[in-house]
Amino acid sequence: MSAIFSSKFVRLLQTFDEAELKAFDTWLQSPWCNTNKGLIRLLGRLKRYHPDFEDAKLTKEKLFRKVLPDGKFSDRRMNNLMSEGYLAAEKFLIFQRFSRNDGLQKGLLADEFQSRHLDEWFFRDAEHEISRLEEKEVKDWEGHLDLFRLYRRIYHHPNQNPRMQPGGSPIVKMGEQLDLLYLLEKAAVINEKISRNRLLQGENHEVQSELKKWKAVSEGIRHPSLDLYRMRFAYAEENRIAQYWELRSTLLDSMGQLNEKEQKLHLLSLLNDTMSFIKSGQLDITECLPLYQLGLKMGVLLHQGKLTRNTYTTIVAASNTKGTFEFTAHFIKTYTKHLDKKIRADCSSWA
Repeated sequence: MSAIFSSKFVRLLQTFDEAELKAFDTWLQSPWCNTNKGLIRLLGRLKRYHPDFEDAKLTKEKLFRKVLPDGKFSDRRMNNLMSEGYLAAEKFLIFQRFSRNDGLQKGLLADEFQSRHLDEWFFRDAEHEISRLEEKEVKDWEGHLDLFRLYRRIYHHPNQNPRMQPGGSPIVKMGEQLDLLYLLEKAAVINEKISRNRLLQGENHEVQSELKKWKAVSEGIRHPSLDLYRMRFAYAEENRIAQYWELRSTLLDSMGQLNEKEQKLHLLSLLNDTMSFIKSGQLDITECLPLYQLGLKMGVLLHQGKLTRNTYTTIVAASNTKGTFEFTAHFIKTYTKHLDKKIRADCSSWA
């Protein structure tokens, strides 16, 4: 591999899809974003090799001649240009993420209005954004955080009139969102600790005191995800299988009320429970298949587009045991390519 292609700039460009590469090209050509025309020419040359970036004959000097034809070759100058390209790509990615984050944009704009003493605009936009977020039937964690920040901005605004209104609605709403933020994240942490205690040797997290505090704070607060955590934390050894079926039914019925992150967390936790019961002989292996099928549909079983050997073989075994050979054939055809190359042939042969 050419040394050029092992640079940080090229490694970052390898992660760009075609649309991002085109947008980055446009970004570099904007004088507001970039004033170095050498970067435009550099990207123009490098993107020809996207996404594999393979050409053993390409050297720094050859690339330099194409990008900076009027200058004398300088290894240092070429390195500086590549470094500048990397920094430009970083800024581009930050801008791309920022442009997709409405909550962050609205929050910064609210700060600007407040600092410029445009109170009427500040309160108008804040109330509009609160209404938009509150109307969402399913909110993600960031939505609750945005609501907390908005109510906090309103309550602590230098203009005291909203703060002194009877009823104290902003501070009540702020407290409600803060409770939800804590309870949802704390429950996820406690659940992870419980899972690690069960699955990993040498780990013994003390969760009882944390659970006690969590239950006290969560009392009376209704939320689909919190209800599922309550059921999970209530597992008792003598009746776990009955509670498992109740939890499984409740989760499948309430999937539409959960955000994407919560869906993944609860489904993966339920899959871990299911496999534990299968290993102990309390459940048949076929009982895991509907959950794995749902996980495939949602994409939660693929980490960076890869499927593990264990997941692959379990799905094939469960499907064959159940007699759903059509699904087995479809699964092998569709998902074998998502295995790591080192184990792909072995797993395919086994299946």
